[in-house]
Amino acid sequence: MTVTAAAGPYDAIVGGVDVDLVAAAVRGCPAVAGLVAGPPGGVTTYLPGRRVNGITVTADTVLIQVRGRWEPVTELAAQVRLAASELAPLHRVDVIVADIEEPPPARVSPCGNSLERRTS
Repeated sequence: MTVTAAAGPYDAIVGGVDVDLVAAAVRGCPAVAGLVAGPPGGVTTYLPGRRVNGITVTADTVLIQVRGRWEPVTELAAQVRLAASELAPLHRVDVIVADIEEPPPARVSPCGNSLERRTS
């Protein structure tokens, strides 16, 4: 016998923070490639029947662990802090950059001798 339970509207709220909304906001940051849990027992929020990797909420902190795109880490952290702090204004937002994607492919300039990095 299989029993399926539907998630209620408050199942993702931990310490007054809607973890699903924070996850969506962080994933929407241009410099973020994704949320990362890390090793077992790492940065994860356990909810009824599921988990949200890359976010942990404590009494006063939201810890977010991400994989970044090829961007300056300061820009990545600023984007994540801004996105999360709007949804958790009473919490400090800490950011861990666990990994960075590979840089964009290089291309040969029209001159044929120098390489440029593609940034878009």
